[in-house]
Amino acid sequence: MSSPRSVSSSPPSAASGSRRVSSPVALAALVVANLVPLVGVVWFDWSLKALLVAYWLESGVVGLLNVPKILAASGRGDDGSSINATVNGRQVDLSPPDDPRDGFHLYPSNVPIAGFFTMHYGIFWVVHGVFVWSFDAFAPGAGAVGGVGGVGGVGVPLGAVFLAAGATLLSHGGSFAVNFVGREEYRSVSPGAQMSEPYRRVIVLHLTIILGAFLVAASGAPAAALVVMVVVKTALDAGAHLREHTRAKKRADRDRAGETAGERIEVGDASA
Repeated sequence: MSSPRSVSSSPPSAASGSRRVSSPVALAALVVANLVPLVGVVWFDWSLKALLVAYWLESGVVGLLNVPKILAASGRGDDGSSINATVNGRQVDLSPPDDPRDGFHLYPSNVPIAGFFTMHYGIFWVVHGVFVWSFDAFAPGAGAVGGVGGVGGVGVPLGAVFLAAGATLLSHGGSFAVNFVGREEYRSVSPGAQMSEPYRRVIVLHLTIILGAFLVAASGAPAAALVVMVVVKTALDAGAHLREHTRAKKRADRDRAGETAGERIEVGDASA
C-alpha cells in the first residue's frame, strides 16, 4: 500500500529565524543620536531643561513616524483586540486590510486608526510639552542646572536642541527604512498592535526621564548628574528598540511558521 508523506512546498526563507532582531546599523545610529545630548552637556553646557526639550521633541518624532507604520500595517496576528479605541462613543475598527498586497503600501482602510492615534498621541505629546516648558515651576532653577544659554534665559539653546532632534529623526527614520520597510515588519503587525508600539516605548522611558530630572534638579553635582541621566536614557532607549524589534521578529517567525504549516501537502508514495 502507498503511505502518505508530508512535503513542504515552501523554500527556505531568506529572512531566517537566526537573523538579528534589528539592523546593527539602525542600533548604532540610535546610540549616536543619543550621544548628541551628551556632547551638549559635556562640551556646550546644556541645561537640564534643554535635555528635557530635546527628549520631548524625540517623542514627537517617534509618534510622527508611527503614522505611516500604522497605514502600512497589514498583519493579522496580534490584531489589537485588547485595545479599546472609541471616537464620540463609536468603536474604531482596528482590523487589518481585507486584501493585503505584496510590498510596502499605505492602506486607506487604516486611515481611521492612524487618525485616532494622531489625536490621542498628539494630546499626550502636547501635555508632555506643557510640562517640559513649565518645568521651572516644579523645579525652580532647572533652566540653569548644568549650564547656561538659551532662549529667554531659560537655558534652552534651540538651535542645538533642534540639531539633536534632527539626529533623532535620521536615526528613527533610518530604522523605519531598514527594519520596518526593509525587513518587512509591516507584513506581520496589525494596525491596532502598531498603534500601541510608541506607548510601550515612550511612556516608561519618559516617566524615567522625568523622575531623573527631579533628582538632577535636587542634586548637588548637576553636570555629572546630567551625564548619568543621558547615559541611562541611552541604555533604556537601546533596550526599548531591541524589545520592539524582538516582538516584530517573533510575529514574523510565527506567521512564517503558520504559512509553512498551511502549505504542507499530503502525497502518496508511488512505491507499492
